Amino acid sequence: MTTLVDFQSARRNQQYEVEALLGELDQRRRELYRLKAGGALPAGMRDQKSDYQDVRRRLSSVLDAAA
Repeated sequence: MTTLVDFQSARRNQQYEVEALLGELDQRRRELYRLKAGGALPAGMRDQKSDYQDVRRRLSSVLDAAA
């Protein structure tokens, strides 16, 4: 029985992590759109784009670990 409980707990933790990462991606995407609409130059958005890509990689690794 503890195996089932452990599995459910691990799955729930993974779901929370995926949800948090998706929320962070949405927030960072909106910030990039806001900067672009405000006239920011591509070089000025480099750090934000890099951070966005890092979050995408983290999400990908979490999803790959679940498979």
